[in-house]
Amino acid sequence: MMEWQTILDIIIVILEKLVLLMLIVIPSHILIRITDKILHKFFKWTEFDETLEKFTHKSIITLLWLITIGVILVVFGVDVNAVVASFGVGSFIIGFALKDTLNNFAAGILILLNYPYRLGDDIEVKGERGFVKTITMSYTTLITEDKIKIVIPNSVVWGNPIKNHTAYKKL
Repeated sequence: MMEWQTILDIIIVILEKLVLLMLIVIPSHILIRITDKILHKFFKWTEFDETLEKFTHKSIITLLWLITIGVILVVFGVDVNAVVASFGVGSFIIGFALKDTLNNFAAGILILLNYPYRLGDDIEVKGERGFVKTITMSYTTLITEDKIKIVIPNSVVWGNPIKNHTAYKKL
């Protein structure tokens, strides 16, 4: 049976760790919320492309949370090198499992960087024609004139000729 002093020592150690955790998480959360507001104002001011804005915004916020988690791990004495190595092996395995999804993601980045079409454009890809409703990192959604929704994976869009019927009507 444990002594009361040992139990009290364990409780004190747990409380110290919780206070230390709060001293990291609360300022990080505040910093991330401030960054979030600054990013919103920046994107509104610069009139960034909507899809690129969402991707950039999510990437920055996710990176800040990953840094926060890394700081927590280091402060609590976790060997970060082992964690990073585990993520490397895990990423390799997941990469094979999500090959098609990653292809769509890479094609989505290329679409966003090269602007072959924008929201509202009348495009045709692989025999499908419609107005661009949404562009995400994985797929592009078209709406036909008779209100049919067509979802095309970005790897299909990027891997085929894209006919943009409205590209020069906006000049």
